[in-house]
Amino acid sequence: MLKSKIKAGFLFSFLLLTIYSCERQNPYKLSGDTSAVYNDCPAPSIESSSQSAVISVTSSVTSTGSETTLSGDYQSSSASSTSSGINQANPQLTELDERETDYSEALRTASLLIVGDSPTLYQIYQLSDLPKDQQKEKYQELIDEFLSDPRFADTLVEYYKYTFKMGGPSTIAGEPSRDTAPIFAAKTVYEEKDWRNILTQESNTCPSFNPNTHIFSDGNCNNLPLGMNSSGILTDPGVQSLYYGNLSFRRNRFFHETFLCRNGNEQSGGEPTDNPPTVPPCSGINPIPGYQNKWPVNEIAGECNGGRVNFHDYNATNICANCHSTWNHRSPLFSQFDSKGIYQTLTPSGEYSVLVPVNGSPRAKLSDWLCVDPVKCPNNGQNGTAWKKIMKVNGVDVPAPATNINELGQQMAKDDEVIECAVKRVWNYAMGRADITEVGGRNWVNLPDRKDPNVELLTISKMVNNFKSNNYNLKKVFKEAFISDDFTKF
Repeated sequence: MLKSKIKAGFLFSFLLLTIYSCERQNPYKLSGDTSAVYNDCPAPSIESSSQSAVISVTSSVTSTGSETTLSGDYQSSSASSTSSGINQANPQLTELDERETDYSEALRTASLLIVGDSPTLYQIYQLSDLPKDQQKEKYQELIDEFLSDPRFADTLVEYYKYTFKMGGPSTIAGEPSRDTAPIFAAKTVYEEKDWRNILTQESNTCPSFNPNTHIFSDGNCNNLPLGMNSSGILTDPGVQSLYYGNLSFRRNRFFHETFLCRNGNEQSGGEPTDNPPTVPPCSGINPIPGYQNKWPVNEIAGECNGGRVNFHDYNATNICANCHSTWNHRSPLFSQFDSKGIYQTLTPSGEYSVLVPVNGSPRAKLSDWLCVDPVKCPNNGQNGTAWKKIMKVNGVDVPAPATNINELGQQMAKDDEVIECAVKRVWNYAMGRADITEVGGRNWVNLPDRKDPNVELLTISKMVNNFKSNNYNLKKVFKEAFISDDFTKF
């Protein structure tokens, strides 16, 4: 009886929090996302008319026999019926704490997500016939079976088609297949290779896959000049063809959103900072108000320093350079691929294979992205390309220059944010969430406002550390998600 009333109280508390829209600020969230609350939200008091009890749970629930007792500030009708109405030092009990482990239910869900089918009756009985205290070990053995099943290869191919937003044969003569990049990524994960190969592997980056036999076959892309190595999917012709566009900004957005889990069209499309360089775009011009990027704004092109597109432009609601200071240092690296995904050398006048959105649609030059005039530009006009101005590698800030696409892949593969994004995507898949970029950054593993003392609960940092210590084997991250407390409790 008491437990049912507590559940009702928790449900009503949750509704109150939703009604009053007490949300944690999240710079990437969608409008109306009430997925998280402030740590200091008032704890609602719910008074039962029949029991005249006030529930203000701030500690843990313990069970003894058939009775459930609460430590902390639970007060029955025999005690005082007042509540402070504010959060205490201990974490609040939520409906998540009322969940119970159910390995049989978890097995069905995991089987559907891993092999695309329900578990067999034999697998179900293997698990359910065991005593409760022996089910955890058997459940983990069955997860290993699923991850070794050839059908998991099919799942991974579909997983990466969804992640890369591409797949299928070409639709226009001369265009490459859209399948090779997702198949290559799936093959890397299924064969338990270093996940970073998706960005750095130098050959056999255009494999094929037979869905009838569930077998991958090696294959090269054949879109690069003799002597140039591949760089994972960065040099994939299908990717470069599908995301072809003016000044390679569509390509930049693809790699930014796919590997950083951040929307490329928001402020997060650049490198936001609270301490941007306060330099003007050109000599004699005022600094841009509201500029918030780590790069000095005078390193990118604009009307005052020879650019054909004014990336220094701004108004009350939009500051172009906040994103383009990053994009313009990165996009030239993608721009030697033509609309068919074939790598082309620069013309004698330094023209790339992409166009500039101005009259006549001329081919782009480096001066369309970056300030290269030795007189008007900083660094004597030697402003080069890069993945980021600054990235974190094992928590340490380091620069990330890249003079070509192979160096770009090496820099991306070291970036903590890239590694973390790969882990977050697996977690979101296991938990049935939508694409992480589309839902606006709802990507945490354990709700940070709960401050749960259970050290066995997973967090992003734990998963990332395990990912690194297991030689970037992403299949082990899938297993970690499917055997987690969050996945196996209902």
